[in-house]
Amino acid sequence: MKKLLLGMAMLFAVALLVACGGDDPAPTATTDAEATPTVAVEPGGNEELPGNEFGGENFVLWIDNPEYGNALVARLEELFPDSNFSFEEVGGTDTLDRLRLDGPAEIGADIVLFPHDQIPGAINERLLLPLGPDIANAMHGRIPEAAIGAVVHNDNYFGIPLRMESIALFYNLDLLNEAGLDVPTTWEEIIEAAADYNNVATNDFLIRWEVGGAFFNQFFLTTFGYELFGPNHNDPDAINFDTPEAIEGLEYFASLRDILPVPYGDLGWDETNGAFVAGEVPLLIIGPWAIPYIQRDGAGFEWGVTTIPTINGVQPRTFSGNHIAAASSFTNYPDLARAVLEFMMSDEGLQMVYDEIGVIPALIDGSVINGLSEDAALSGIAAQAVHSHPMPAISEMDFFWDAADAMYRAVWNGLLTPAEAAANAVEDFEAARALATQ
Repeated sequence: MKKLLLGMAMLFAVALLVACGGDDPAPTATTDAEATPTVAVEPGGNEELPGNEFGGENFVLWIDNPEYGNALVARLEELFPDSNFSFEEVGGTDTLDRLRLDGPAEIGADIVLFPHDQIPGAINERLLLPLGPDIANAMHGRIPEAAIGAVVHNDNYFGIPLRMESIALFYNLDLLNEAGLDVPTTWEEIIEAAADYNNVATNDFLIRWEVGGAFFNQFFLTTFGYELFGPNHNDPDAINFDTPEAIEGLEYFASLRDILPVPYGDLGWDETNGAFVAGEVPLLIIGPWAIPYIQRDGAGFEWGVTTIPTINGVQPRTFSGNHIAAASSFTNYPDLARAVLEFMMSDEGLQMVYDEIGVIPALIDGSVINGLSEDAALSGIAAQAVHSHPMPAISEMDFFWDAADAMYRAVWNGLLTPAEAAANAVEDFEAARALATQ
C-alpha cells in the first residue's frame, strides 16, 4: 500500500494536468477593466441591475451534495453577514432543465452546479451570467486550461470548474484474498477468474457496473479506436456510433454478458454501489462519488481504487468530467454571485470540496489541498484520469446520452446486434438533433 500511495501521488499532479485532455488552450481573458462581457450571447435576466454589493435578501444555491451545501452556506454567512443564504439539493443532471423553467420565473437559484457538458446549452439559452475579467484571469495558471475551455464562449467566461471526475476500478481486497485472486490488471484476467467465482444461483458475480449507462461504457468503445464527435471531440456531424471501431467495441461489450448474466435494469445504483458497500462484490466500476458511501456505510473491508484493466493490451480511455459552478443570469445579485464564485474557487473553498464531498478539486497544483496527495482512493481515480478525455463540451451532447444509453441497453439485453443498435443510435441522435432545431 505504501508503494501504491507513492506511485499514485506522483501520478496525481500529472493527472490533474492531463485528465481534461485537449491541446488548444482556452482564450486569455481581457485585462481591460471596461471589457466586462456584454456578449453576443446576452444574459437572459438582470445583468443591467445595479450590483447589490454583498447584500441579498434570499440568495439561493443549487448544490448536489448536502454536506457540502451546509458547510458552504455556513461559511458564506460568516463572510457576507448582510446576506441570507440557503441551498437546495439539486442533482447536477437536473439543473439545466430546472433553470430553464425557474430562471425566467425568478424562482430559481443564484448559483448552480452542473456537469461541464451542459454548459454550451446553458450559454446558448442565455441562462448564465458572464463573470468578467477578474474571475477569468484568476482561473488561468490555477485550473487546468482544458477545464477552463469548457466555460468559455466568444471570449467570455460563464463558470468555474470546481471538481473533476472519472470512473475507475474499485476492489474489495478481502474478497479477492478469500478467493485467491489478485487485483486484476487486464480484462482477460477478469473473464478467466469470473468463470470460477461466479454463482448465478446465489447472485454472486466477480464484477459489476451500471451496464445501461453510456458514461460507464464509453471506454469499451474508445479502446477499439472510437472517437466521439471526431478526434478533437468537437465535430457535431461525427457521432460515429456506426463506425467499425464503435461496433467492435460494442461486440466486446456484448461478450461480457457471459460473466455478468444480469439484465441492465437489475444493475442500477443499489445493485452495484450498494452491493459493493455491503461487502458483497469484489470488483466495481464506478466514480469517486461512491467513496463517501464506502467510508461511511462500508462493511469494514479493506478496499482500494485503481485503473480500469486493459483490453487486448490497450489501456481504456474513460470519460472525465468537470463540475461547474455558475451564476444564473436571472440573479438579482450579480456582484454577490461573482463574489461567492470567487470564494468557491479559493483554496479554502476547494478544500471544502475535498473535505465534504471527497472528490478531486479542479486544480493544477493539488498540493494546496490538505490530505489530497495522501488519499489513496482519489489517487487511484487520478491514475485513471491520465487515461481519459473530457465529455465533449458541445451542445450536441444533449442528444448523445439517450441515444447511447438505448444502444448499450439493446446490446446488453440481446434485443439488437451491435451493428443494429449502432444504426438505431445514429438515427435517434439525428432525430433528436433535428427536433431541437425546429
